[in-house]
Amino acid sequence: MIKEKKKRSSHPVMFFIYMSVLVVIISGIANALNFQVTYDELTTIAGEVETTTTAVNSLLSIDGLKFLITSSYDNLVNFVPLGSLLIAAIAFGIALKSGFLKTLCSKITKNIPKFIVVFIYSLICIVSSVDSNVGYVLLLPLGAVLFMTMNRNPIGGLALGFASIAAGHGAGLFITSLDYNLSSYTEASAKLLDPDYVVSQGSNLIFIIVAAIFIAGICTFITEKIMVKKFGRNNLNDDDELVLDETEEKKGLIAALIATVVCLVLIILMVIPVSGDGFLGLLLDKSQTNYTKMLFSSDALLMSNFVSIISLVFAIQGFVFGVVTGSIRKIRDLVNFSTDYLKSIGGMFVLIFFAAQFIAIVEESNLGTVITGNLANVISMSEFSFIPLILLILVFTMIANLFVPGSVAKWSILAPNIMPAVMKANITPEFAQLVFRAGDSITNVITPVFSYFVVFIGFIEVYTRNKNDFSIRGCYRAILPYFAVIGLMWLFMIICWYIIGLPIGVGVYPAV
Repeated sequence: MIKEKKKRSSHPVMFFIYMSVLVVIISGIANALNFQVTYDELTTIAGEVETTTTAVNSLLSIDGLKFLITSSYDNLVNFVPLGSLLIAAIAFGIALKSGFLKTLCSKITKNIPKFIVVFIYSLICIVSSVDSNVGYVLLLPLGAVLFMTMNRNPIGGLALGFASIAAGHGAGLFITSLDYNLSSYTEASAKLLDPDYVVSQGSNLIFIIVAAIFIAGICTFITEKIMVKKFGRNNLNDDDELVLDETEEKKGLIAALIATVVCLVLIILMVIPVSGDGFLGLLLDKSQTNYTKMLFSSDALLMSNFVSIISLVFAIQGFVFGVVTGSIRKIRDLVNFSTDYLKSIGGMFVLIFFAAQFIAIVEESNLGTVITGNLANVISMSEFSFIPLILLILVFTMIANLFVPGSVAKWSILAPNIMPAVMKANITPEFAQLVFRAGDSITNVITPVFSYFVVFIGFIEVYTRNKNDFSIRGCYRAILPYFAVIGLMWLFMIICWYIIGLPIGVGVYPAV
């Protein structure tokens, strides 16, 4: 009797190749059918509106074929997560191989109930949206290590971390660059109808704080009740794991804590708003007058180098711990630690190459822009109001996010087109912005066009024991429960907030 072979889905590399071919074919068909859109777009946050006509570019044309042949290098080099991942991997390797991270996680999980550890980790991931690079390149592998120290499958930690960061993108505990960017476009769009309308950067603050806590709670519940049983216990053995004396570990952790405090003090000093070009305020954009803008401006050294700064802290923690415990005896050990870790994640760079090509192909085709523009026009022409209008904005944002993951890029198209319908229905622009944030977050978890999706599946490959079991289907199965439940939570909160009329920010309400 012949034993039936287990059917597996394709390797993620083949998934990105298939999707690239599909987009190329669709772009050719859409171009032949003259698929295009005319829409209003905010060209600057100052409020200038430009009527734009965009058509789908055919990648089956001569110019399209030239792009496919000649752009692969640029697509890879310009892929946003690549540089951040390399920098983070060097530092993370030192912190991991020195024994610091495993020792720290072991102490935490030994003295704190596991569900509290999971909740805190999820909340930290949500808050990391202050700079999403940090969450995806540092907190994801940290989640894997954390779960391994709890004798749980590290893939469960990766799924929890990715769902928290991606689906919690629109939530948070304080104002971030997202609030700054979105509120600027919201105000500019509202001024098209009411020149005196002002939108504060904290207009969504109350809602997003509650959403962050709810998402962390839901992720904790799903993890503890479903995912832990689904993934089982840790099945990976680290043959090179360091065995340290408990006294050495304690001394190492104390030394690392002192080093961390010193680093944090220095960082705090460099974000103190003072005039001049000295050490104080070094990481701020001093050309701005508002402190939030000083922190989150694209010219602020804090934001443009956030991954490097946090990675340096990780490296210093690992170095100090290693020197005190004896796991680092010479500089060569630092290089070996980073090299060994880079070897372990080497397969991710193959995935990144093909994912970068796929995302570049989608962008070059203009499919996402054309779809988003058409969705914006449908909302602007709709006669819906109240809850039906809210649901329309939410669902259309979710769809647009599948093709254009960039928050600002979508909102610059959607905001000026949907604001007349929103304000006519007596819904505040701030609440429309909140609905957009929800839809923008929900489908982050599942869209392959989202550049950090490949980082997530790359880490899954690292922690998959049998590489033959690594598939795109398995990656989606790990996150679909989070996607479904968190999506329903966003929807439930928005509807309840609107019906009850609770404030979404200080002095800001869903309806006028």
